[in-house]
This record gives sequence, C-alpha cells and structure tokens, in this order.
Amino acid sequence: WALARLDFHFDACWEAAVHNWKITKNRSGSIEDADEDECRVMIAAGIRMHLDEVEGCLEANGGPMLEAWRAGEARPDSPAPDGFPLIWNTPHKAARSSGEVTWCEAWELARPWFVDPDAGQFKQATCHPDGWFQGEYDMIYRWNGNIRIIDIKASIGKGDRSGDYIEQLRLYAWLWWETHDHTEDVEGLEVWYLGTGTVKVIRKPTESELKDYEKELKELYQKLRAGDPSEADCPTKPAPLRIFEEGGKAADPPTDPDPNARCIRCDYRGLCENVEHDLDLPLERRIERFGHAWPITPFAEIVSRVDAVGNVGLLRGPEFDEKGIITFRFDLKEGYDKAVVKPNYGKNPTNISRAIANGVRVRVKNAIPGIWRGNIELLLDEESEVVITDDEDEAPIVEIVTQVNVVGRVWSIDAIPNGVDVKRWAVTLLDQSGVCSVVAFRGSIPITAASVERGDEVAILNGTIGEFGGRAQVKLSPSSKVVHLRANDELPAF
Repeated sequence: WALARLDFHFDACWEAAVHNWKITKNRSGSIEDADEDECRVMIAAGIRMHLDEVEGCLEANGGPMLEAWRAGEARPDSPAPDGFPLIWNTPHKAARSSGEVTWCEAWELARPWFVDPDAGQFKQATCHPDGWFQGEYDMIYRWNGNIRIIDIKASIGKGDRSGDYIEQLRLYAWLWWETHDHTEDVEGLEVWYLGTGTVKVIRKPTESELKDYEKELKELYQKLRAGDPSEADCPTKPAPLRIFEEGGKAADPPTDPDPNARCIRCDYRGLCENVEHDLDLPLERRIERFGHAWPITPFAEIVSRVDAVGNVGLLRGPEFDEKGIITFRFDLKEGYDKAVVKPNYGKNPTNISRAIANGVRVRVKNAIPGIWRGNIELLLDEESEVVITDDEDEAPIVEIVTQVNVVGRVWSIDAIPNGVDVKRWAVTLLDQSGVCSVVAFRGSIPITAASVERGDEVAILNGTIGEFGGRAQVKLSPSSKVVHLRANDELPAF
C-alpha cells in the first residue's frame, strides 16, 4: 500500500519539480542529469526506512504512549502533520480500546513530525529564543518517549558534504536543547541516505559540548555582525576535501591528497587568487548603445556616501518618540542648489546636532545620495552626521553624482516578481573591480529584466546610486535600461 502511493503520485511530483527547476534563475547543470528511475528508488528507500520504524513500534506494542494515545490524550504541542487540528483530544478512528497494538495503530503512533509540504519553503524553521540562530529539522520520531532527529539526504553519501552532516545534526541537538529550556535532550541523531537506503548514526553532544556550542556560536554570530570581514579574515587556503564511502562512511585515506582539490568545484573559484580560473569579467569605461555613448563606472569607483554643505531651510523636527526614533526633514540650500535631507527608510540616525535650526549652516556627512521626482535626496542612517559649520566650509551640492551606468556579469538573481509577495527584481553583478547590487521595484522593472540569466553580461544604464548592507547599489527608475551585452554561454562558466 505505501509503495503504491509512490506510483500514484510520482509523475505529478516529478513534473512539478522539473518546472520549479526550470524557473529557478540561479539553476546550474542540466535537467538531463536528473534520473527519474534513480529518484523512484530513493523515494522507495525512504518509505521502507519509515516502515522499519513502524515495525519497531509494532514490536514494542506501541511504546509507552499507547494507552494515552488510544484515549486521545497524547497529542504533543507540535503534532505531526496528520490532517487533524493542532489541539485535538478525540481518540483516533484507528484506535482500539484494548489489546495488542495493530499495524494501523503503529502507523499512526510512529508518524514523525516533519516539515509540512504545504507550509512553504523554510516556513517551519526552529529559532533560538534570542533570535540569532535557526534550523529546520527534516523529521522527528518520538513514539518511544525519546526524541530522535532525522536528516534525509537524497544521495549515497560519498561527497565531502557527508562530513558537514555530522556537525549539522549535532547543532540540531543543541537547538532542541536550547528551545526546550535545557530540560529535554535529544536521544538520537541519524542521517538517512536514500541513495543507499542506510542509516548513519551520529554521536549526540554531551551536556558540556552543548554549553560550548552556545558560547562558540554566539561569538561567531557577534563577529559576523560586527562588520564586513577583511581579506585577512578569509585566507585563500581551502580545507582538505574529505572522502567518504557509500552511506557516509569515512574512506581510507579520509582526505584528497591534493590540497586544492576543493577548489575544482568551488563556487568562488573564479574570484579567488588561489585558483587560475578566468571569468572574463568586464571593466568597461564606455559603451555605445541607442546611438549614444554611455560613460561606465567600475563598481569600486561608485561613490555611495557623500558630504554636502549648505543652509537649513523648511526644517521639520527633529523630534524623538518614546523609543528614541528620530523624525526630521529639511532642505539643504546653497545658492540655487538644493537637496532634501531625511532619515533613510527604516534607519535611525542619531548624530544630529541639537543646535540645528532654519538658516543655520551645516555639513551633512556620510549621507547616501538619491533622487526623487527630480530632487536630490541625502538619506541618513546611523553612520551619518549633521554638524554645525561655518561660512568657510564647502562641499557643493551641485557636485553630488546621483546617476550611474555600470557593466557587469550576473553573479546571482536575488529576486523575481511573482505577482504575490515579491514585487522587486534584484541581481548581484561582478566586474573586475568589485561587486554591486541592482534593484528595481514595480513599474521600474524593465521588460528586458525577465530574460536576464545568471552569468550574462549586462549593462545598467541611467541607474540611481544607492547603498544596501554596506555595499554600493544601483536602483532602477522608469527611465533606466537593462541591456544584454553577452550571454552566459559565450563566457567562462562560474
């Protein structure tokens, strides 16, 4: 019966998976590399592995929760997706009043918690109580009164990643411990390799190791949040490439003797000085399109922070609410030139002189330039300042550059409008000098954006300079253009 479900549902699921792959802009490889028969074999293996669990429950006569389950009293706070409501204290239709456990009862008792396919991708992640770490379990068995976390891998386990799965499962054990007030320990950790139909048991962390995880991971999180790492923090020295036999068993020898073996398939091989792989990245200064010569700015030369000096006019604020959030807006005027100064969206600049008033001369420091309805804007965040200055100080508004043209290769497509909850188009571009993000919203998304693929070389013409996450950003307006220069199949693969 269970394997018959595979035959019934497989074709529709396969077609849906192929469709989703084809519409994924950052996809790699070829659909011809996917083997339907291999996929069927792996699904059947997963079903059989679960049936082994059901049989174990049957042999244990339902385990310690049988009687409570039969009475409708054993539903956990986070029940397995079974079609019943979250809170449900009615006995199951398959429940008997007494006697030995049946196959149907064992099936229901052994049903694991798993990621509900209808929930959406990464919608059932478990978060650390303080919000700085999250993970998503594949399956959790608990019919015998113990917690066992299962991670499912659609592979035979021979790749280098099999080494990462060990730490991944141990981190899951730590996350469970953290999210249950340090009162519940995970009893078992397992990797199920569907390609071989085998189980790899992972040693669970000790209480001392669980406490060490908290300290080490929090320090790592704080380091990552402290700011952009320097090149010295990221040495181009790859870790040894680990070798495993089928089922995730360590090989002999356990690592590849080539110290750069990991670099062969590394996503960043074209950007790393440790590898000779030329991506043929552009570094243009000028292109001709639409009967016009367009000056091109390399990414490293985009100025996304500026200073400006002028007199304050039409001041509103500054005002502070009970949470310390500041609101203000004023015109910065110098002769006939003007810029609107205000907080950037979602930001809370705090370095604003309390002596600011209409007619006072100020220097606006480290602002993000922008343009809105033909007016220059200076957007402020926590890194910006407004200070009182004198008549000798100069930083002309007229010299602020808000528009830019760039050329780069598409490293990733970060957002595509779907007509539901995503209303922007965003890509990350590379040139020889650095990295730049590009974003367009709603009516500013050019028609040509739909045909952009990862690896293409494109030009963004008449974009507006901005910044996001500490990185230069180019924002598109209705007058901006996205122009294809070279297709990805004409260039070296990433």
